[in-house]
Parts: sequence; C-alpha cells; structure tokens
Amino acid sequence: MRSPETIEAPAIGALPEIDRGSPIPYHEQIYRLLLDMIVSGRLAPGEQLLREKEYAARLGVSLAPVRQAILALAKDGYVTRTRGRGTYVRETKVGAEIQLLTSFTATLAATGLPVATRVLSAETAPAEEPIGSALGLPEGAPLFRLRRVAHLAGEPVVLLSASLPAALFPGLADADLSGSLYGLLEQRYGTVMTSARNVIEVVRALPEHASHLQVPVGEALLRVEAVTRDQHGVPVEFSQVLYQADRFRFEIESHPKHGVGFRPAPTTPPDGTTP
Repeated sequence: MRSPETIEAPAIGALPEIDRGSPIPYHEQIYRLLLDMIVSGRLAPGEQLLREKEYAARLGVSLAPVRQAILALAKDGYVTRTRGRGTYVRETKVGAEIQLLTSFTATLAATGLPVATRVLSAETAPAEEPIGSALGLPEGAPLFRLRRVAHLAGEPVVLLSASLPAALFPGLADADLSGSLYGLLEQRYGTVMTSARNVIEVVRALPEHASHLQVPVGEALLRVEAVTRDQHGVPVEFSQVLYQADRFRFEIESHPKHGVGFRPAPTTPPDGTTP
C-alpha cells in the first residue's frame, strides 16, 4: 500500500503539473495527486473521475501512466472501475464495529448509512449434511433456508445465508424477511440468539456470488460460517455470510479467561472453495 506522500495540492477542479525533472515516475506522481484529491475530499465518495484520455491531455502525458495510476488506485481500494460506466471514488467505508452475534441489518443501520436487504430465496427443503448434523436434525427433516443480499449505501456488500429448523419457526416464510432476522425471531417466536461458534476464512467468489456482489469471479471474499444457539443452548441456525473483503476488517478482542471475540467492521480506506 502506498503512502500519500505530498505533491503540491491542486485547487478543486485543477491539476498540478507533472514534475518532468523528478526521479519519481509519471504514473507514481499521478497516483499521488489523485490520491491526495481523494483523501482531501476534493474528489468525493461516489464522484466519477475524468476519463483517462482527459487526464492525459491535461497533464501532458501519454495514456499509459494515467492508466497505470488508476489501476493502482483501484487495486488499493480507493476507486471502483465499472465497464461501460467509468471510474468512481469508492464510497467511504464505515468504522463502526459490528458484533457477529448481533443482527447484521440493525448494526449496519446504526452506522447512519442507508441499508437495504433483498431476499433472494426463502424455501423449505429436507435437511442435508453437514447442516442437519450441526443443528441436531435427522436427515430429511424440514429446514427453512433463507438467502439475502445486503446493500450498504446502495452497494451490495454481503451475501447472507441462514438455515433454521422449520418446525421451530412455523410460518416464517410468510413474514417480512427484508429486515432483521434475529429481531423477527425474538419478537415472533421468543427466540433469542445467545452464542455462536464462528469459522472465518478467505474464499473466492463463484459466478453466482460475483453476480450478486458485483465483483469479478475469483475475487477474495471473507466467509463467516456459524452455528448459533438460542437462550436454551439449542442450535437453531446454521449461517454462512460472505463479505466483500475490501469493505470489511475483523477486529479481534481477547481475554485471558474468556476466550476471543470477533467483530467484522467496515473500514475507511486505506487499511494497510466457497459454500
């Protein structure tokens, strides 16, 4: 990750001249001046950058160093390139902590950014391994399966999958599943999620995941797989959550006598198989 070493800051709408006598390569100079504009706010989150040929014309350079600089900004997480639409400053990432055992929808909403959850599918199907065993269900027992995608400030950032024993939650498929699932389970069924065992690993996006999250196939994702228990110690949910890896970091809090707790937290740039 590059550090934003200073190049004379331009006024809004203006660009400094390239220092043609500097040993710093043109692409690095362009990277730094654009980064300075992003960090200072002269290029705001969601704002579209100029086209590469416009930067090249204004700076008096060829396309190659401009393209190299913008590709580096994209790789480092400052901008998003979309075919046919252009390059945009990536939306500011939220610094709020999110408890793994807390309602994902509710905790993201607390950040103040617009949150929306879209249901991809909600169905009842026979339990299969390993989910059946994880929930203590016999093979073939009815299982309610819910798949959703969560949007933060209009951008899809998380795929959520949850499997629950259908017998414990009759009529769940008819409920509004676009909000907090944990809140719904508590209000409608008196089920309170109290503990979870989580496994966190990096996986690669399959075509289906890439389509829903609008990332390239093979993009690195953070997967959290969990078995969650209710207030009676009964396992009631098997979940898999896929996070865009460049939008979240995991904070780890440890205690000598109480183990380790994990919190995924959307971050503000810069920061330093599959189901």
